[in-house]
Amino acid sequence: MKLFLKKILLFILPLIIIIIMMDLYLSNMNSLYKEKVNGMLEHANEIEILILGNSHALRGVNPKYFTYNTYNIANSGQSIYFDKEITLRSLERLNNLKYVFISLDYHSLYFSIQRGERNIWSYYGNGIKHTSKNYYKADISPFLFGYSPLVSFSLLKKDILTKWKFRNHARYIDFNTEKGVCKTDTLVKGFITFSKTKTNDFSRINYTNRINLYDELINTSTEKKIVLNELDKLITTLQKNGVTPIFFSTPTFKKYNTELDSSIINNNRIDAEVLCKKYNMEFWDYSINNDFIMHEFFNPDHLNKKGSSRFSKILDSRLKLYEN
Repeated sequence: MKLFLKKILLFILPLIIIIIMMDLYLSNMNSLYKEKVNGMLEHANEIEILILGNSHALRGVNPKYFTYNTYNIANSGQSIYFDKEITLRSLERLNNLKYVFISLDYHSLYFSIQRGERNIWSYYGNGIKHTSKNYYKADISPFLFGYSPLVSFSLLKKDILTKWKFRNHARYIDFNTEKGVCKTDTLVKGFITFSKTKTNDFSRINYTNRINLYDELINTSTEKKIVLNELDKLITTLQKNGVTPIFFSTPTFKKYNTELDSSIINNNRIDAEVLCKKYNMEFWDYSINNDFIMHEFFNPDHLNKKGSSRFSKILDSRLKLYEN
């Protein structure tokens, strides 16, 4: 019996060691979430404009081209709930905040819970929990219950390969990035985007496949009322504190736009009009009607460096006109 238990222990011990080591690695791992929130808090007194939203805003709005000191806190798959929590938790420290740009996209009003494991991933980065989720297991072991073993080993592999590949570079991004983002680029005021154009994504079948994912989320959503309540709390709190919120949407490619569901677009337009009237707000919508060309996009609904530079200048110019 003792021999049997000893063999079991010898078998289990290496697994326990691996789990502990991976948990330590993941707990101390840098991420875009951490970088963005820490950067915002570090420069909180300087920030005059805050950019909120999901990946469209993350990749499409470059603070460099704004007259006011601007910070981009948007993130991939980030819902309005997390926009609200990040902003309101930091509002007392954002002493010079004048404007908050709230991304209002094709699917923004239909999800509060972030899709997949993003709720847990963002929690590790910014400490914000969604009220509908239990984080007990995620706190016990990021390896087993947070990132999952498959994702964890993938992150470790990417990290090792990146350190080896860029070992002779003075600077490279030390957190996981999407394909298309240059690893020797720099995160500036929360902003980093795609460098080139993924030309293979510009075909009708790819437009349809991409749109179908959004349409499925929209058509099966039961969260719209929740999102509108979250939006109400964000906007009313900002206005009470003398901060002006502005809705906006980033450009999407014109041929891609022709494949979008017209009924969803119309419902979104009505919702936006109601919200703008209710809160006496502007909506600067550049999603459908725009003259951005393919080489200003990474894929049909995300801008690249060229596109984000031009779009950010457009927003800044419009803000100047709005103020006047």
